[in-house]
Amino acid sequence: MLTHAPIFKNLNLLFIDDNVDVSASAYRLLSGYFNTMFLAKDVKNALKFYREKSIDIIITDIKMPSENGLSFVEKVRADNSHVAIIVLTAFTDTDYLLRAANLQIDAYITKPLNFQKLNNALESALKRIEWRLQPIKLAENTFYYVPQKRLLVHGQDVSLGQKECALLELLLFNKNRLVQKSEINEVVWNNYEMTDAALKNVLGELRRKLQCDIIKNQPARGWYLEIL
Repeated sequence: MLTHAPIFKNLNLLFIDDNVDVSASAYRLLSGYFNTMFLAKDVKNALKFYREKSIDIIITDIKMPSENGLSFVEKVRADNSHVAIIVLTAFTDTDYLLRAANLQIDAYITKPLNFQKLNNALESALKRIEWRLQPIKLAENTFYYVPQKRLLVHGQDVSLGQKECALLELLLFNKNRLVQKSEINEVVWNNYEMTDAALKNVLGELRRKLQCDIIKNQPARGWYLEIL
């Protein structure tokens, strides 16, 4: 059993490897411990999962067809320092390791896979995201639980839509800076057409459900959260 099995049960894992046997072995070892475990065979497939699903932990191989795993990590780290990343490799190549060291990797696993290696790596990865596992206080009597996508207002659960959750988390994880409309279009609408009316509607619903005035706007510049 994983050391912190109850915690992982609320998280989503993305596992990336082009070797079917390796992926199958990882799935057998880990799938029962996570809320959802997604399997990707290459960087293109992995990016689709990363952009469309709520991913908490990534385990990626280095050597894959057309594009290696570190290229994927670079894309993720370009806009996300909160997701935990574990690199799976059979390599001892110094260049790979030096490149990986600059990408805020949380742990390394050498092949072949076994349960103890996975457990140790996940223990290290948990340190990056453990702050997210606690309820985040947005305002007096208003809390948000990231893994469960749960909003609690005055002790009552408030249902949030997918776009409302995505927008709240985007603002929350970037609370020290303005979030521009282009970023909202990319993250919340997955680069599909976002109209001003649609954005206004999601913002309005989210503000109404939060029951507090914490979403601020600087006209023509962007939005930010003003929280305790």
